[in-house]
Amino acid sequence: MPHPAPPTHLHFDTNAISRYLRKDVPEQVAAVRARMAQAQTGALVIDVHPLVLAEVLYVLKSNYDQPRERIATTLLRFLDLPGIRVPEEDRVRKALVRYRDTNVSFIDAFLATLAAETCHAIFSFDRGLDKFKDIRRVEK
Repeated sequence: MPHPAPPTHLHFDTNAISRYLRKDVPEQVAAVRARMAQAQTGALVIDVHPLVLAEVLYVLKSNYDQPRERIATTLLRFLDLPGIRVPEEDRVRKALVRYRDTNVSFIDAFLATLAAETCHAIFSFDRGLDKFKDIRRVEK
């Protein structure tokens, strides 16, 4: 029986990215690095959904108490790695910058990025969104 062909695309989960960034479980880090090496050669595309990145960010902040600037910088560098593909990558990058520069959640930063691009208001009672002068928040 022939072996199945190796995958040309993989979805990375939060724990894979966290292991890679934290380097805290050696055998798992090695497995992730092997896949990253495949991506670097073009043999593999690593798909990372924005929700997974949001969870990585949450884990780094809440479980490891990383400062938001460090988290944003680390994730922006991760997105620069060869073979990484993220839907809405431009928005994700802009949201990471908003997250880094203000005291709002990544989800709020992403929503603010979306609102700024579409010129649609955000219906929210969260006054933290008022920090973004390029969007409009409404409560009624």
